[in-house]
Amino acid sequence: MVKSNQSFKNSQASRKLKKLKQKLKQRKEKKERKLRPRISSARHSRQYTDIILSDLGEGKTLLIHDEGESWRKRWAALGLFCALSCTQCCVWNTWGPIAKSVMEAFPTWNKTSVALLCNWGCITYLTCCLPCCWFLNETDLAIPLKLAAILSTIATFIRCISARDVIFTTMAHLAAIFNGLAGVIIGPATALVSAVWFSAGERTTATGISSAFSQLGMAISYVLGPALVGDPPHHHKRNKYNFHLVEVVDEPALLSSEKALSFQNITIYQTLLRIQIMSLMRIEFVIQAMVLIGVLFCFPKQSQISSSNIQVSTLGLWESLTKLIKHKSMWCLCLSAALTQGMTGPWLGMITMAFGNAITQDEADKLAFWTVIVSSILSLLASRVTDMFQGHLKIAIGSLLITSAMMFLWIILLDSKVLVFHKDELYAAVILGIATNWSTPALFLELASEIAFPISEAIVGGYMIFLSNIVGTIFYLSYCIPGMEGRWSTCLVFSNIVVGAIFIFYVEEQYNRTQEENKMIPLINERQPNSINE
Repeated sequence: MVKSNQSFKNSQASRKLKKLKQKLKQRKEKKERKLRPRISSARHSRQYTDIILSDLGEGKTLLIHDEGESWRKRWAALGLFCALSCTQCCVWNTWGPIAKSVMEAFPTWNKTSVALLCNWGCITYLTCCLPCCWFLNETDLAIPLKLAAILSTIATFIRCISARDVIFTTMAHLAAIFNGLAGVIIGPATALVSAVWFSAGERTTATGISSAFSQLGMAISYVLGPALVGDPPHHHKRNKYNFHLVEVVDEPALLSSEKALSFQNITIYQTLLRIQIMSLMRIEFVIQAMVLIGVLFCFPKQSQISSSNIQVSTLGLWESLTKLIKHKSMWCLCLSAALTQGMTGPWLGMITMAFGNAITQDEADKLAFWTVIVSSILSLLASRVTDMFQGHLKIAIGSLLITSAMMFLWIILLDSKVLVFHKDELYAAVILGIATNWSTPALFLELASEIAFPISEAIVGGYMIFLSNIVGTIFYLSYCIPGMEGRWSTCLVFSNIVVGAIFIFYVEEQYNRTQEENKMIPLINERQPNSINE
């Protein structure tokens, strides 16, 4: 009897152990099914093949899959992502180009208010970066991008609700938070989109295109805002409009003479400015809604895209972050990117305040527009050249940063009147300084992805942009310090670019991702014919 009980217990224990092993195996298989492709290289595969090569080392699996006409879907995905990135950046930079006008239309607004609206993008990134990177690393890329489009559309919609001072101010801040959350997803996804759907000779170009369209969004904001919202009048011209009207409510009643009987502290010109601002809000909502429709219904799933020589990351979020934190070259590279990118964007966004009375708001907006246009073109050129001549990313980044530092030194000397001040020289220095600096983000992301391989590009990009947003937040907060909005902000940008250029020369240049792909090419060529025959 005792023996039978003992044997029964042993068999029960063995069954439990067997069930536990099965559960662990199922969890492992489930995790492997969730793994998302990271790198494609269509040139080394044949059509209609499906091959899996395992045991390639820590955190790596090679999947080969290609379909006919998949290149169209890849470029469609990149085009929709670029449109989303462009509109999200345009919404983020709504207030900088019309800063003086919006402060005139809403008396409760000041320079700190405008800076805070821009700063919400940095704040949301710092608070939500980790969950968004995990989300990107664990799901099909189409899902988070659709969520980003929805968030940005909600942001533009709620700004159209009312033109009342208190309500509009509240909605503007909420909109900045929602749009900032969309940016938290879009930023880390930039390099991931290129890595998932483009080959080694196209990845930097694809990343450069995404970065260029993001910059183009800023350029559009410098045209769209000033075109719809007029400049505030000078003080001596404003006096004749200073009789009072009703506090404005919803936009259709803004000019209602019947509601102008209860006198409040708002002038006719402020009312006209609010009408123009609400028109801008509605136009941005319509544009963003069109992008949302395209992303929701036309953005292809990854399974529909050609993924022909694909590295799959099996590293989790915390394991990836641990490796990044311990990597000295990654620290140097990410600090260089943070110092150089974290301040130039906010500085350009607040350029109407950077030069005081030296240039008008209209001139500053035109200067910012052409700066971003040249930056976009140079970014595309730099990305394409580094794709054509691979293995020279470090030299390219260092050269561009040194040129940018020299241009900002020129700006400081002109603004401080050490050199004879000429507006044409100031324009040239600003355009070249920002353009050479902003042509580096795609190069930074690609070099970081190569060095950090096999860590996911989403996590690498998120880590790099997280540090950049810390620097950007500090820069925006500096506008709360009296006297920091003018020449000192330019000096701060210059010093950061110099330090960033020094950091880049301590980076150990490695191309781990490309080398791993090159090792796999002979295996692919050997196994593909057999798969096709089968």
